[in-house]
Amino acid sequence: MEVHSGGDCCGGKKHKHSAEQPQHKHSAEQPQHKHSAEQPQHKACSDSHDHKHEAPERKPMPGSTSVFSTVAGDEVLVTAKQSQEHQEKHDKIQRTLLLDNLGIAASTLCLVHCMAMPFLITILPFMGLQFLEGELAHRIIALFVFAFAIFAIGPGYLQHRKKIVLYSTIFGLTLVAGALLIAGPMFGEQYELPFITTGNLILVVTHLKNRKLCQCAH
Repeated sequence: MEVHSGGDCCGGKKHKHSAEQPQHKHSAEQPQHKHSAEQPQHKACSDSHDHKHEAPERKPMPGSTSVFSTVAGDEVLVTAKQSQEHQEKHDKIQRTLLLDNLGIAASTLCLVHCMAMPFLITILPFMGLQFLEGELAHRIIALFVFAFAIFAIGPGYLQHRKKIVLYSTIFGLTLVAGALLIAGPMFGEQYELPFITTGNLILVVTHLKNRKLCQCAH
C-alpha cells in the first residue's frame, strides 16, 4: 500500500491507493473417473447342477452271446463264430499244457532212471523190476521224452513264437539223442550220463517256459 502526502495540491489529505489485485484461484483438480475392472463371475453349471450320464443299454445282436472278459473287466458281446474260435483256442492250449506236464514227467523219469540205476541195479531183481535195468527201458523212456517235447513245445511255439524255446528244445533233444546213440554205445555209460542229464534238465526248463508263455498268450 502506497501513502502520498500532498499538502498543497491535495489539501493535505492522504490518499491511499490500494495495489491489491484480485487473486484468482485456479483449481487444477481434474475429475477422476473410476473404472471398475471387476468382471462378472460365472459359476460353472456343475456347481449348481449335477449331471448324471448313464451308459446306453447295450442290445445284443442276433446270434451273439455275452461273455465276461478278464481284460475289459466287463461282459462283452461276441458272435457265435468268435465264441467257437475262442473255445477251440482254449482247448488247444489246454492240450499243450497237459503235454508239457507229461513231458516234464518223462524227462524227470529219464533223469532218475539214468542217475539212480547204478544204485538200484542190485535190488531190482528182488522187486521184480529187472526189466528196468535193460537198454530197452532206457530207449522207451527217451522215446516218450521226444514225443512229448515235439507235440507240446511245437504247438506252443506256434502260439507265442519265442525262438528261445524252439532253440532250447532242439539243443536238449540233440543232447539226449547223442547220449543214447553215440556216447553210450561208443564210449560207455560214464560218458552217456553227463549228456543225457544235461539234455533232460534243459527240456524240463523248456517245458516250464512253454507252459508260462502259452498261458500268457491265452
